[in-house]
This record gives sequence, structure tokens and C-alpha cells, in this order.
Amino acid sequence: MTSDSGPHELSFQPKLFANASQKKTVPIAELYKQLKKLSKELNGLEQETVDTQSLDAVTRQLLAPSLLRHKEPGVVAYVSCCIADILRLYAPEAPYSEDEIKAVFNVFIDQLQLLGDTDNQFFALREYLLTSLATVRTPALVAMQADAEDTISRFFTVLFGVVSTGQAHNMQMQILDVLQQLVEEPKTVPQDVIDVILLQFTRRRQQDNAAAHQLASDLATNTADILQKYIYQYFNDVIVSAGQAGTLDDLRAAHVLILELNRAAPGTLLNVVPQLEEELSVEDVDIRVLAISVLGEMFGEKGHTLAKRYEATWTAWKGRRADAAAAVRVEWVERAVALYQQQPQLARELNADVAAKLSDVDERVRVAACRSLGQLEMGTAVQGALGDDVVSALGERCKDRRAAVRAEAIVALATLYSQVVGELEQSTTVRRKWGGIPSTIFELRYINDPDIDSKVESIMTGAILNFAKIRDDREKCRRLLLVFDSLTPKAQNGFFSYMRRQRDAILMADTFLELCERGGDDAAVEQQQRALAAKLSAFFPDRVKLESSLAQLAGLRDNDVYAGLRQTMDVRSDIKTVRKCQKSALKRLASLAPNLLDTTAPLWKCAGLTTINRVLVPYLIENASASRQGPFHGAAVTLLNYTVEVFPEMLELSKDELFAVEGLQARDASAVEERLKLMVQFAKAVPNAVPRSTDLENRLAALVRSGTVAQAKRAAFVVTQMSGAADLCAALTGDVVDCLDDAKLERRAPAFAALSRFALHAPAAYATYAERISQFLVQMALTDAEAEANMDAGDAEWEAREQLSDMGLARVYAVKILAHWLAGMERPSVTREIVQMVMGTLRQLVRGSGFGRSAVTQHCVLVAASSMLKIAGRGHLERAVGVADVQSLALVVQDATFEVRSSFLLDKLVPALASRRVHARFIPLVFLAAHEVEPGVLDHVRHAVEQRLSQFRPTPGSPSLVESSLPRLLHILAHHPDWDDAEPLRTLELFAHYVDFYISCVCSAQNVSLLFCLAAKVKSARSKVQGGQHTQRLYVLSELAQFLLREKSKAANWPVNVYPGELQLPDDLFEMVDGTDQMRESYLDPEFVALRSKTSGSGAKRTRTKPKRVAKPSKKSRGKQPQVDSDSDAMDEVSDN
Repeated sequence: MTSDSGPHELSFQPKLFANASQKKTVPIAELYKQLKKLSKELNGLEQETVDTQSLDAVTRQLLAPSLLRHKEPGVVAYVSCCIADILRLYAPEAPYSEDEIKAVFNVFIDQLQLLGDTDNQFFALREYLLTSLATVRTPALVAMQADAEDTISRFFTVLFGVVSTGQAHNMQMQILDVLQQLVEEPKTVPQDVIDVILLQFTRRRQQDNAAAHQLASDLATNTADILQKYIYQYFNDVIVSAGQAGTLDDLRAAHVLILELNRAAPGTLLNVVPQLEEELSVEDVDIRVLAISVLGEMFGEKGHTLAKRYEATWTAWKGRRADAAAAVRVEWVERAVALYQQQPQLARELNADVAAKLSDVDERVRVAACRSLGQLEMGTAVQGALGDDVVSALGERCKDRRAAVRAEAIVALATLYSQVVGELEQSTTVRRKWGGIPSTIFELRYINDPDIDSKVESIMTGAILNFAKIRDDREKCRRLLLVFDSLTPKAQNGFFSYMRRQRDAILMADTFLELCERGGDDAAVEQQQRALAAKLSAFFPDRVKLESSLAQLAGLRDNDVYAGLRQTMDVRSDIKTVRKCQKSALKRLASLAPNLLDTTAPLWKCAGLTTINRVLVPYLIENASASRQGPFHGAAVTLLNYTVEVFPEMLELSKDELFAVEGLQARDASAVEERLKLMVQFAKAVPNAVPRSTDLENRLAALVRSGTVAQAKRAAFVVTQMSGAADLCAALTGDVVDCLDDAKLERRAPAFAALSRFALHAPAAYATYAERISQFLVQMALTDAEAEANMDAGDAEWEAREQLSDMGLARVYAVKILAHWLAGMERPSVTREIVQMVMGTLRQLVRGSGFGRSAVTQHCVLVAASSMLKIAGRGHLERAVGVADVQSLALVVQDATFEVRSSFLLDKLVPALASRRVHARFIPLVFLAAHEVEPGVLDHVRHAVEQRLSQFRPTPGSPSLVESSLPRLLHILAHHPDWDDAEPLRTLELFAHYVDFYISCVCSAQNVSLLFCLAAKVKSARSKVQGGQHTQRLYVLSELAQFLLREKSKAANWPVNVYPGELQLPDDLFEMVDGTDQMRESYLDPEFVALRSKTSGSGAKRTRTKPKRVAKPSKKSRGKQPQVDSDSDAMDEVSDN
């Protein structure tokens, strides 16, 4: 070596060979010693100061085949490191020829291939070699050679194979440097290299060697500008090849590769994205689907802004929402919805389009849209991105005509709600946007579809209430109230209807399981089981399978299963017990008969008491007892009121809390009234269950004597339901009667209200004073002081009862007292004089003029009409309401005041008929609403007729009560005051509307022959009423009904055959007549027939003739929908009417 100021020479001249031919090396020990010393000195030399001439001898010696191919791996490793140092010292030139360089680098590659063996004694040498290649950039020597493709490809194959997650990060970076040089330095990148790089992005390779995938990602990112054209060419070749071969497997694999590249190195796809855009418009549907899928995922990559960088592609992709192929639209909507999760801000642009796809003409698209929305995770960003129009459209799909769409939409909507329900109380924005979901779901009950009902029941306690995630019963109650408080009135009725459905299912299922527990081979028991199974199955979808499964369940003879299932529907079981027993029983059922599990699951979900449960009742009472300003006071009161009607036994378990005196001592009078109302309902639902205590009696008595009207009335009723409280009833009745004295006018209304309850429910106590006050009550009921004061004012505006004056209220309750006096009497106590007095009073009110009435008289008319129904519902008094009374009540259905006619029809008449509390002779009254001008009323009537009344039959197979009521309807119409013989055409047009309404509600292909025969039979009889003076009208109406039925049959293409059965007309209205003259004679005006036929044939819209009696709706009611559930078995006097 020279001096420090001059070039540095290699001082060590190793002796590596045994002879000059260099074919044989020195002994191995000496060889190692020489190579180590040489490697150490070469390593210490610097490129800038080395005298390369001193390296010439060693440079040539190291290329000897006896060294490069030595059998000892350590020798080759040392030789490789020495050559790497020589290349470093000679850089940028190389002291070797191209062939020699190629040979050297192949040796290098062989050494690098052994890097994976980190425990090898020569690992440090190979690591040194890698470091030298990376830092000196010696791979550029081979990269610049014209025929170096194989060598470069070997580098990529070996290094991607040797890299692993266990390696040091520094080593991985050095490998990356080497490979990056081999991409950057050559003029062209070999195709094999591109293949090796892309191979690392396959999912299988990612799983096998994640480090290789990361290496490829980093390499592609760093060299994206170079690789772009090669990757584009690669995918182009794949597309051409797929088109020629007619297979899509390679194309699909290529598109998957594009996705991986987009995630790892999106810069490499500069030319590929426009290629994908072109695929969006090719003819092949499968290719369009692939393009939609891949671009959709690429747009959704977090952190990327592909949509902004390729706006034309984004626009083209959005345009595929209207693709002619449903498969493309399905893929589009799935990817579009996924963007809400991946790129919420970008997805905001798609709200209108996603909402439109929820209404797509193809069922598969709608299903895909609903399912995709249900899979979203509702973070804050997603909630903000989802538009109101999307949520609304999803709600509409819950009513889709296709079951698959409905199921997905219901589950999706409930799933979204379950994720945000915890935020509803804290955020007004969340509540506004998502709080309406339960209403949408519970309003589905109006569709009355078993499939929908089962789906709603399955998610009610799951996704909607989410009780499984709430341990505390108080919090469960709060969640129930939160959900219920958000419901619309219609949705609340739907919720209550599900409660009734659950109650009905429980009653039948419990009886069925009880019979199963009883066991045995009794034929009568088996028949009962079959009958119950058939009834139960009608509640659920796939009724045939369920009925068969229940039969198999009965045959298991396993009382553990039966007892466990019965406990899930026992009102005494808490929610925890219900779930535990349900799980245990179904687990045992699965072990005994696994095929029964899925088919019977909807029944057990419906019957399990996990929504309304006894453990929630005390907290409901607590919330109902709180201030009216409390957040859930109203919801708690409403829920309790209905719970006591549907599951009164639950409140019986908490009756000590319900009847606590503290609840009646609140300063807020309305809170006391609400508690009393709940007590009243409980007392009606569970007779003889009102607890008796001195404190409670004293407080109730005080309310009767000095409370408000509502307090006095309700407290009086509760007292009458206490066992052994006859003396208290008598004492309070006496106190109340004393209030009738003029000196106590301020207490007259509350006194009358209380007395009306004593008259009905404590008749013995009232009887003592009946004779003393009856005439006073009659006089008061029939005297309208307000109308006399303003006789020419016409009808007054309707006022709610609580807005009436005290004197007006007293008059209304005077009518009630008289009616209740008669209705509360046992048969032995009823006398002709009492019946005449009471019924005479009621008739005068019901048959009043109808015009020039005060608001008080309107209430009196309503009460009188309702009382007639109440009296008719008492078996021993049923005939006290005669034919003429029914005719009068028919006119109340058409009262000039909307509130009178709608309340009588929907709150009194329809529930009384639906619960069969009154005779079927009142059924025709509902069809007098045919000319109703308020929207919604006819829908309620139609629903009640179709869903309830049409199911009633005296005996199986006989005509239904509604069908048999046609002659009665014709008889009522014949005696209707709107009939005008002077204007026959107008009259027929008017009355045809009644019959048309009846036909629209009742007539079908199965019963048209029966109805036609009933209508025709009317011509073989005459009316018994009023000496038969309107019999000819009956014949006109008979022919009118026949004509309209024939017209309906012709339009619907129904055959009208001779009815084979024997039919009888009601003997209280008709008497048969001899002779056939009237049968041969035609009574229907030919002009009407010609006009009707002409209108029907031309399709022109008929002009509707308005009746004289039905007035326009009042200002207060105009445009309002009456919120009445005609499907309910409404209890008498649940309301304050």
C-alpha cells in the first residue's frame, strides 16, 4: 500500500490455486484463510483512493471456475463478496466482459437465494453481498446488457421468493432497492418480470407471503411511471385473449388484480382506468358487471380520489344505474350502497339514484338494494350521507308486492334502526331522520299479511327494541317507551294489533300444548288439537307446513318441551325466564325433531312474551304516575291502557302499585284522572280483583264527592268493583243525589257522572233513589236550554265534551243515567213503565230534527244512540230496541254533524258488531255510510266488514251474517226519508250507491248467486212495518239490487247460478205473500236501467247524487282522518263516552 497521500494499493496478493492452471485450489483451510484476508482488505479500500491496477490480478483470479463453482458454499460466498467489492472499487466501469458479468451475477443470485437461511454460518456474507448490490447499484451492470432478460427475471423470481416477514426491515429495503434498479435501468422491462410482480398481488400470494406482497406494492408505487404501460398492455392482452377464447375466468382474475393494484399502487393504473370505462359500454353483460364491480370498489378505496381524478369514468359508472340488464343494475346498486361506508362524502351524490333503484322494475334489483343497505354500519358519517329519500324509499319497500323484497326491506330498516336507537334521545337530528322507522314497520300490520307479520314479530324485540343488549329492566322499559313514543297514531294501532295477535296466538298455543301434555289416544282430544293447529297455522306463512309440524309436535309426547314452551307465554314469567325456557325447549326440540325447529319458530317468536312483559309493568306505572310534562308520560299511559286490555293478568301481578293511594294524591288533577282511568280498565278486564283498603276507599269516596267530572265518574266505577263495598256504594249514591239540589249546582256535572256509574254497576244502590229523580232526569235530558236561547242559529259547532258547560255536561250525563238505569237492571226488576220512560226519552233524542241543535244536544243524540246499542246488547232487553229504533239509528250514521255520525259508527256500532255484543240486525246500518264525505271513514267500514263481520256465520257452511243482512238493508232503504217518489230517477241513483257500497264490501264470485237469490226473494214478501205501505219500494230495491249484482258479475266475468240452498227472510220485517203477480211485474224504472247501462258501456264517469241528510264536515273535523282501529275488540266505555 502506498503512502496516505497517494493511491491505495491492494497489498495482499492471495495464493488461491495449487498451480498456474487455476483448476485446483489450495487446500480448503488455506483457501478460507486467504479469502478471508482478501475480503477484509478489499472491504477496507475506498473507491475514490484505490489503485485499481493493484486489483487486476485478483480480479481475474476470482473468475476462475474452480472458485465460482467450488463445492464448499463458504468459498463461493467469500468469492461473491470479494467480486462485489471489486465491482464497487471499479465503478462505474466493470473489469469484466458482458459474459463474465452475466456469470458473476448468476453466482450472486445463487447466493441471494440462500438469504432465507438466517442460521447458516455464511449468512452474514450473503447479507453483505445484498447490501453491496443495493448501495453500489451494481445491478445496473447487468440491466444495461441487451440480452440480460433471463438474468433480470431470475433476480425477481429469487428475491420475491426469499423475502419474508421474519426478515429485518433493513434487508427488505435493500431487496427493494435491488429490484427497483432492475426496473429503472433497463430500456424495457421483461414480460417475465411484470408477471412476477403481478403474481405477488394475487390473493393466494398475499396469504402465502405477505412480505412479498408488500415488496411488490412498494416496488410498483416507486416505479409506477415505468410500469404503467406494461400493466396496461398486460390487461389489454388478457381482454383480447378472453374475447377470443370465449371464457371469462382469466378476465375475472385480471380484474381482481386491478383491484389489488389499486389498493397498493394506484399510480400504475393510469391507462387501465379508461380501459375499464370502455368496458362499461361493451355488449357483453358479464364484462359490464365486472367493470361495474371493479370500478365501484376502486371508487370506494379510502384515501383515494379516483372519482375526482377520473370524472368522466365516474360519470359513466353512475350512468350504468339505468343499464338495460338487471344483473348490471344489481351490481351497480350493491357497489353504490357500499360507497356510503367507504366514501360517505362521495356517496351523497348517489342518494337520488339509490332511492330510484329501490323502486326498480326488477325484483332482484330491489332485493339487492335493500340487502345492501341493511349491511351498512351506521357511523356518524354514514348517517349523514344516507339521504332522507333513501330511508323513505326503503320504508316503502316494506310494502312491496314481492315477499322477498319485503323481507329484506323490513330486516334492513330494523337493522339500521338498531344501530342508531341509542342516539335518539341525545340527538334531535338522529331522531328526526331515523325516529320514524318503527312507525313504518308497525304500520305494516294494516297489510294483514302473515309473512310480513311474522317478519315484524321476529325483529320487534331484536333489532327494534334490542332488549338482548339491555340488562336492566328499567332501561328496557325506557327503550320500549322511547320507541312507542315515536310512533304515529296509525303505527300505535299497528303495535296494539300485534299485541292482540300475540294474545290470540298465546291462547290457542297454550291450549294446544296443554292438550299435548295431557296426551293419551282420546279421539276428541286429537280432534281439538287438529282444530287448534289449523287455526294457529292461519296466523303464519306456510300454514300447511306449520299445521303438519304441530301435528308432529303433538306426537312427540315430550312434556319437557311442552312445559318449556308454555312457560315462555306465561304472563308470570319475566323476560329472562322467557328467553331461558325458549332456548331450553327449542334445544330439546332440535334434538328430538330438528325438522320442526324452523317451521314452528315463527309461532314461538310470536307467542314469547319478550316485548310486553310483567317486569316492565311497574316501570310503566312509574312513568304514567309522573308529571304530564315527563318525557314518556303519555306513552306510558297509552301502553298501560292497552296492556290492561290485552294482558290484564300482567297488571294483576302489579296491582298493589297500580292501586297505591299515593297515585291518587297527586296535585295534578289530570294525573289522578289518568291513574283512575287505568284502574277502571283493570277492573273491567279482571273482575273482582280490585284490592280493598280503608285508605283507598276513603280516597275514592273523596274523589266521588269533590273530584272533577272524570275523577268522580271513574272513582265511582272503581268503588262498584270492590268486593263487599255495597254499603259504600249506597252511601256515596245518597251523597251524589243530594248534590242534585239547586243549591249545589257547581257539583251537578260531577255528581251526574258518578251517578251514571252507580246506576249501571251498582243498580241496588241506585234503585233506592231511582223513583225520586227519574222524572227530573227525563225533563233535564229533553230540555235544551242553549238551543231555546238561540232557536234560529242552526246547528252549533261541535265541541269536545270537556269543553261543554257544567249544565251541558249534566244534561249529557242525565241521558246516560237513564240509559244505565235500564241497562243495569236484572230481568226481574225491569218493568214496562221503566222501559217506556227510558226508551221514550232516548227515541225523542235520536229522532230529533237534526238541525238547529246545540252542541250539548249533539252529544245527547250521540249518547242516546250509543245507549240504544248498549241496551240492545243486554239479552233480556234486546227487543226493547225495535225495528223503528233501528231505522232511527240508521239516520244517526248519516247525522249532519261529522263527530256524531263518525263516533257512533266507528266508536260504537262497528266495535259492538265486531265483538258480537249486538244482534246481526244492526249490520245493515254500517252501509248507510255509503255517502260519507270524510275520507277514511269508508275505509274503516270496509275493513271491518271484510276482516271481521264477514267471518261470522250461524253455522259452518251457512251464509254469513253480512250476506244474510242484504234483505234488512233493502228494508231500511225502503223506509229511508230520502226516498222521493216524485223524483224516481234521482232516487234510484241515490239509493244505488248504498247497494253498490254493500256489493263492493261483500260480493265475490263465491257468493254472488246467494246475494242475487236473496235480493230476488224480497219480491216474494211484503213489509210488516207500517202496514206494508212501502212494500212497492222494496220491490224496486229488490230489482235494483239484482240489476247491480248482474252488472257486477258481468264486469268481473262471474257466473250467476241458481242458489241451491233454502233461504229465509227475517220474520220481524217480512211476511210471505201468495201469488206471482209481483214476481212477473217489473218495478225498476227503464230509464234508470238505460242510463246506467249506457254509462257502464261507455266507461264514462257517473255523476254521484248526494243525499239530503249528510252534511258537509265541520270546520274542526274537515280533512282529518278519524283514528279508529276497526279491527279492535273495543271494550264498552273504555273511552269517556
